[in-house]
Amino acid sequence: MNTRRLALNTLSVAILLTLGACGGGGGGDGGPAPVPTIDIGLANYVTVGRATAAGISGVSPTGMMVPLGVNKSGPGRVVAMWFHPLGKRVALASPQRPVPLTAHGPVITNCPLGGTETTWVYDNDDSGDLSVGDTITVTDENCKDMVGGTSNGSMSMTFTQASSSSASAQVTFNQASYVTARHSTTLNGSTNLDYAEGVTTETYTTTSAGSMTIALSTHTGYTDTVTLLDGFFVQETIDSAGTTVSRAGGLLQSQAAGGIVEVNTPAATPMTEYGADAYPSSGTVQVKGLNSSLLITAVSATNARLDVDANGDGTFESGSTMLWDDLL
Repeated sequence: MNTRRLALNTLSVAILLTLGACGGGGGGDGGPAPVPTIDIGLANYVTVGRATAAGISGVSPTGMMVPLGVNKSGPGRVVAMWFHPLGKRVALASPQRPVPLTAHGPVITNCPLGGTETTWVYDNDDSGDLSVGDTITVTDENCKDMVGGTSNGSMSMTFTQASSSSASAQVTFNQASYVTARHSTTLNGSTNLDYAEGVTTETYTTTSAGSMTIALSTHTGYTDTVTLLDGFFVQETIDSAGTTVSRAGGLLQSQAAGGIVEVNTPAATPMTEYGADAYPSSGTVQVKGLNSSLLITAVSATNARLDVDANGDGTFESGSTMLWDDLL
């Protein structure tokens, strides 16, 4: 897991599942899907590219919330942890805690460089194990981590399904912010998190429930409020070597760009990021405007290429190469 991406996201969650946890189900609500409302041209393609990158990064499963799989070391034991950008973990449940115990907390933890983090666990069925209806709530107050970032606000995660190899939860953010010297991000809204463990891979998917807003600013002077519309998803599969293959799709609205665009990652060219890298080194993301499109291509782990088809004829007339760090 790379710390650069984690630092750009507001909050991170890790779920360790045990054998024999209970199952359940989740759901979502829908409605008439909006359509792209703006065209992409030379005047706004960089803004649209930044909004797209911010939207995908903002709900990146391996950046914002990371289930880490089955804990096979202790049958019947679940350890749910809050994960900070550099891997600071706070155990929320352990063999030492009283069972049954419906409400556990508050657990107040001092952050490495100042501030606090307060954690509550609600054990819905008094099972002492991870099951449907269990809720974890974490609130940060000027919590400073080891990479010079400060987090505030809260996250609440309620499990809707749990088994030995999969889990689902609804995660709600309330003014959940993460600020560094170069970036500022604030999340509000809800997303559904799904996790599945394979033989050699782990797959994580986040899907906006309703809408999710991401207010951000960067060292380049870019400020925006990006809204991920209902159903916007980011899916990431990680193999045993630490390589992440990701896809994204759905509609997002950029306040700075002035409208809605549609995002899609072609199945043949997913974004691929190697474990030692901070950004993807291959893959493409297509962004569709009203009668135009933008293609974002990972040139290397440091550079991305933005190409514009302003008139929708299938030919990219212009574009530029920029640093991933400047795009995000």
